[in-house]
Amino acid sequence: MKIINKLCAILTLSFSLMLGSSAALAVPITQLGFILDASGSVSASNYNLMRSGLNSALAGLPVDGSVEISIVSYSSSTTTVVSPTILSALTLPTIQSAISSHIKSGGGTDTAEAINSMTSLLSSSSVFSDPETKSLINLLTDGVPNSQSAAVAASIAAASAGIDALSIEAIGSGVSSQSALNNMLAMTFPTPATILAVNQSSNIPNPLGGSWVVPVSDFDSLAPVLAAKVLASVTPPTNQVPEPSVLALIAIGLLSGMGITARKGKIH
Repeated sequence: MKIINKLCAILTLSFSLMLGSSAALAVPITQLGFILDASGSVSASNYNLMRSGLNSALAGLPVDGSVEISIVSYSSSTTTVVSPTILSALTLPTIQSAISSHIKSGGGTDTAEAINSMTSLLSSSSVFSDPETKSLINLLTDGVPNSQSAAVAASIAAASAGIDALSIEAIGSGVSSQSALNNMLAMTFPTPATILAVNQSSNIPNPLGGSWVVPVSDFDSLAPVLAAKVLASVTPPTNQVPEPSVLALIAIGLLSGMGITARKGKIH
């Protein structure tokens, strides 16, 4: 009986050590990459509404290390506002300060370059190659791209590079027509992609389960839409089947004797 009790104690200790190590090493990350339209059609006051809306939305996210934030601003060229940064109570104010203080450029609407730049930014992060990492791009724009075909090509390249989703807030009358929204929809992935209701701020689905474009009537209406979208992005989609956890594998003994190494490269 003593031998059995000792074995049980050893197994319990081993289980605790393995679980603790697993919890410390395996924190699934959601990468959120925001592309902000700073072209000439966006006034300074409207751009400030975009800034404040994004700051408020980020304040509602978990700060437990499960979210990484990247932000670029674009017009005729693209500027990095926030390089890939894990969101925490310590980094949130720094991220918000960068959003509030960066310079709005003005100029054209080179959406293709912005998507390409964000793809490079996300894929350069140390967490990108983890197959459990989810990488989502969110485009906020009030105008059609300089080149629709180039923007679609950049979107296709992003998906090929391992980005999991691209969704869009189409803001204002310049992108409110059906043809403009359809062009926006052509840039989104994964499919099936849909056009949501104007100013929809409830029941927004996670883009990972099928992307979308949400028409926003004006910049004054953006904040609640963006807040709902950001929360949806870190909520598992309803059509996602959870993968077996390391805890479950330990419980059924499948980890016994296995050499576990980090997997490289994203799986799609």
